[in-house]
Amino acid sequence: MSMTSAQQSGWSAGTGGGMEPSALNLLILGLLGAVLFLFVAWVLVTAYRGVSDKSIPMSKLPESAIRLVILLLVTLFLFFH
Repeated sequence: MSMTSAQQSGWSAGTGGGMEPSALNLLILGLLGAVLFLFVAWVLVTAYRGVSDKSIPMSKLPESAIRLVILLLVTLFLFFH
């Protein structure tokens, strides 16, 4: 949905004319994606360390991976569609 000319001039006045709305959208989605993938990597590394220390059973590792894949798919569908 495009912005009307009044909305566009209000946006330019509010931001000082330096950033387009699409650029801000791309920045926010990029930050969300980066944080999400860092979180997934952190969880997988932590789960692997738990399995290697024998504090987490091996059966929990695939379960965690499946949950993370579902989290990624839902987030990608809802926010990056």
